[in-house]
This record gives sequence, structure tokens and C-alpha cells, in this order.
Amino acid sequence: MNLKRRITNKKRRDFDNCKILDLEALKSSFINIVAVEKCKNKQCGLLCMEYKVLPEFGVGSIIEFQFNCISILISNFLLSSDLVIYEKSEGDRLQLSFLLEGEKIISFDNNSKDILYESQESYMAFIKNFEGFYRITKSKPFREVKIKLSNEFLDQHGLNTGLDYKKITDKNLIIPISNDLLTILSDIELKAIKGLPRKILLEAKVLEILAIQISCYNDLISNSLNIKSDKQLKVLYQVKQLIQNNLDKNYSINQLASEFGLNENLLKAKFKKLFNSTIHQFYIDEKMKRAKELLKTTQIPIYEIAEEVGYKNATHFSAAFKRYYKETPNKFRNAL
Repeated sequence: MNLKRRITNKKRRDFDNCKILDLEALKSSFINIVAVEKCKNKQCGLLCMEYKVLPEFGVGSIIEFQFNCISILISNFLLSSDLVIYEKSEGDRLQLSFLLEGEKIISFDNNSKDILYESQESYMAFIKNFEGFYRITKSKPFREVKIKLSNEFLDQHGLNTGLDYKKITDKNLIIPISNDLLTILSDIELKAIKGLPRKILLEAKVLEILAIQISCYNDLISNSLNIKSDKQLKVLYQVKQLIQNNLDKNYSINQLASEFGLNENLLKAKFKKLFNSTIHQFYIDEKMKRAKELLKTTQIPIYEIAEEVGYKNATHFSAAFKRYYKETPNKFRNAL
């Protein structure tokens, strides 16, 4: 069965209006078809390759790191037309993907349900001999960090026993990217660091990313959430992120529910179940953590810190800080 017939059988929308790449027939990789190598550098066992996307496919770049049985692929491009890529790969690997921006549809040759993979989502799966195709849309920039860990790497770090990794076809595979991971992923390129230090830091970041992602999956399982859809789960993470990014504001439950189109009672119940905290307590926790960080690392006046974490004046802020940490902001700062 050829690729076009596979796609027709899947009955995906608009598959006729895009470019199709059959990597198996072309005997090549996605990178080698859509991009050209700009530079290649190997230092202390770390291979770094940078590619420029060919004009016939769009604009942008792809960076690849290879070291210690680890592969990291950082894609940042905008396509001129949708791409459908058929791939058949052998070999076992643990694969982590973080779609920072864009959209991808992952499909399979078997009867498994297609995966709609969207901006700010992620997955971690143990993959054995993948066969199927995926579609990358041109509607928005595509930014993805993909990490592949070999069985050898997992054995070296004791990660092949005692952990039950999901398969790519499992339900509840796609989860939102946590704020902790967004922070790590934002600087994973480490352009200012070279050689052995870069290799060490990259491996440390990979292990940190892996630990956080395992924890995220475990939290979802242990909380036994009754989430009706992946969309609802994503919305709850978006609520959390909105709060963390706007500590100078004080959104009410009504405002948050209205902003995200949720019932107030549903929002309160699901948020507490997912994050083990009420929205009100989460607000306080985040405000106090941010205030403490500013007191420790800056000389910003107390009244400005109060404004930054959403208090009307320094007096109200100081009283709240003392209730939380059992000492005033001035006393905390002076004791450093």
C-alpha cells in the first residue's frame, strides 16, 4: 500500500493540499530532505549540527545535539505548506517531546486513534519500531524540543526498571508543559557555553527534564482526576500559568472561570484536585515565594516588591509576609 492510499484510508482533513514525504522510500531523514547543514562541530564527545530550512519548504532552523546515547532536536521553523511525513523506524527508545508552538497530527498504520498535538503540550513514550505518519501544519510557527534516550542510556542511569513508561498509542499520553519545564527548555541551546561544560550541562538538563516529566505523569495518576478531555486538563494548566505570570494582579474565581469558559465550581474542584491546593492558597504561595526571591536577590524597595506581588501597599504586604514566614520582610532581608 503506497503512502497516498494510507493517507486516504485515514481520511484526515486536507491531506491532498500538502507536500508528502515518504522517508522510507526516499531512504533519508526528515532533516536531510527539508534542510541544509550550516555548520557541524564536535568537542569532548558532543556533536552539534545546525541546519537551515530550504526555501522550498519554508524558513527557519533545526539544531541537533548527539552525545552519551542522547539525541536532542530543536526545531524552529515556519512552513510554506503543510507537510505529511511517513516514517518507519526500528529500534527502541524513550522519546520526550515538547511542542512549544505549532500543531502536529500523529497517525499510525494500525487502527489506533490519531493524536492531535498542539502548542504548549508534551509527551513521553517508550517507542518500539514506530510506523506511521505525522502532519505539521503551516498555520503557525513550529517550535519543538525532542529528546531521544537509548536503552543504553536508560540502563546507565537505572531507568529501565521500576518505571512503567507509556506507549505512543496509549490514552492520556499528551499532557501540558509545566512551568518548570518551560524555564529549562527556554535556554537548552546554551549557545554561550562550549565544549565539556556544555556537554555536562546538557546532560544535567536532560535528566532534570526527565525527572520532572516522570513526576508530572505520576501526579496525574495519583490524583485520579476525572478530566473529561485533554482540552480540559490543558485549560487547568493555563489557569495555573496565568496566575504565576500575573502575580501583580488578583483575579477572582469568577474572572478566571469567565476567561477560560469554565464553570466556577468545576474550576475550583478540578484545580484543587490537580494541584493539591485551592486557587486562593496557590495565589498566596506563589506571591510569597516570589517576594522572598526578590528580597534575597535584589535591593528593590519593599513597597515595589509589594506592588509586584499584588498588594496595595507595603503595610498590607508586610503583614501578609509575616503571617506566612513568621517574620517581616525587613527582618528577613536584614538577616541575609
